[in-house]
Amino acid sequence: MENKFKIRAVVYSRVSTREQADDKESIQDQIRVCKKAIADHQWELVADPYQDVESGHLIEERLGFQRMMQDASDYKFDLVVVKDFDRFARNKSYATKARDDLKKMFIQTYSVATPVEPRDPKLYDPTDDDLGIMVEGFSDTMAEIERNKIRRRMTMGKMAVAKSGKIPNNVPYGYVIIRWIDEKNKVQRRIEIDKEKAKIVRWIFDEYIKGRGAQSIAFELTTKEVKPPRGPYWRAQAVKYMLRNETYTGKVLWGWRHADYAKNKQRKLRDHKGIIQNGQHTAIIPEEIFKLAQKEKKIRGNSQKGRAKMSRGLLTGIAKCIRCGSGVTYLTRHHKRSKKNPNWHDTTTYEYLCGGYKYTGICQRRIMSATRLEEFVLNQIRNLVNNPTARERLILDKNITITDNLESDYNLAAKHLSDIERRRERVKDAYEAGIDSIEVYAANMKRLEEEENKYHVVTDEYKTKLQLMNERRKELEKFTKSLEDFNFLWDRAILEERKHFLRAIIKEIRAGNGKIEIDWRF
Repeated sequence: MENKFKIRAVVYSRVSTREQADDKESIQDQIRVCKKAIADHQWELVADPYQDVESGHLIEERLGFQRMMQDASDYKFDLVVVKDFDRFARNKSYATKARDDLKKMFIQTYSVATPVEPRDPKLYDPTDDDLGIMVEGFSDTMAEIERNKIRRRMTMGKMAVAKSGKIPNNVPYGYVIIRWIDEKNKVQRRIEIDKEKAKIVRWIFDEYIKGRGAQSIAFELTTKEVKPPRGPYWRAQAVKYMLRNETYTGKVLWGWRHADYAKNKQRKLRDHKGIIQNGQHTAIIPEEIFKLAQKEKKIRGNSQKGRAKMSRGLLTGIAKCIRCGSGVTYLTRHHKRSKKNPNWHDTTTYEYLCGGYKYTGICQRRIMSATRLEEFVLNQIRNLVNNPTARERLILDKNITITDNLESDYNLAAKHLSDIERRRERVKDAYEAGIDSIEVYAANMKRLEEEENKYHVVTDEYKTKLQLMNERRKELEKFTKSLEDFNFLWDRAILEERKHFLRAIIKEIRAGNGKIEIDWRF
């Protein structure tokens, strides 16, 4: 082909993974095809090929691409030659942006797969290239379709793996992947527990359940020079992720987390669900311990964050003003009484103040003496410790009772339900024998259905109340267990452990105007 005008050309090539570097779509193959096109057109190759081994959407991390864009801004070439436009990016929006950035610098692009002859660089105008825009758009659309096909195949494959009970992606901290080649020359893998890391995982769960925060756990692990999952030191976010990762209980989770936050948010709004499957790997954390950690996370909520966590007030975070509902602040006051009278001693008092006072101005500042409020709460707990009747009265709901009449009604209804199917068969036999007409048969079947529904209402009510009573009884047992040796443990606990214990059994305290109300979690 005769070159009618001088064009300075460069080559750009890219593969997504290291494995692709050796196949037919390798970088060297792309460079060879592009150089041949440049030679055939008698263009001038003015630089070494720019090349990347990176995913198409990571434009900022593609060093070859960034170097090419810098040289383009310095006007070192006129044309970028690629094997196909998807080498810029498979994502249509990313590929379009890459070419638009080049066009702003009056740099043309040429695809060997879908060629459109370039213009004279001295006369080229990016706004006067309708054919090029059409070809580029078509190429981008086909690349986007191909990209979505690849993504769907990968998603379906990993979904099938997850449904079979195998972890389809990387394993979390505490596990290790063992790979080998089988007799059919295929790579196989199995997941085993890393014993040393599994000890760390168990320790993290134990410490969290005892009341330690994620930040404190991460700090101690870093101090002990325990190697983190990634990075130079442990982060609280990594600890929190481990604490909510159900994979540690022997489950396989797939399709719950997504890299794109906007899409993930929309999925949650539309109640999209992922896969939770019993896995083939061994559990590191028993399911009961995992549930305790989740309950602990829920209990803490916002009550031990920020100032509430750092406060010296035992009840900060769960105590509220009974007048306006605002949270409380803790104040230590030092009284220099000796200045007024040398015979008087200096004193220190502790108070809970209304947090909403300085914002609304309509509430009173002081709520109650901290000593009085804390002593009242502790006395209530000791009363529950020493008084089983009070404890049971707190736990058991008076609305959930099974009377003698309800139990007898249930037994009668259960007896009738067990007899319904036999009566249906008799009605059916009478109809088939010609004893009853179709109208009588339909009326009898409808009557039996109504009876069945009526008896189900009675049995369902009984079963529901029985289940609720059993659940409340289990809560009573857990509550009682948490109160065992209260006095012994309380005297030896540090402030953080005391605050954690109170939040485990108390939902909210309302105080002020001389009144104190406690809402227990049970």
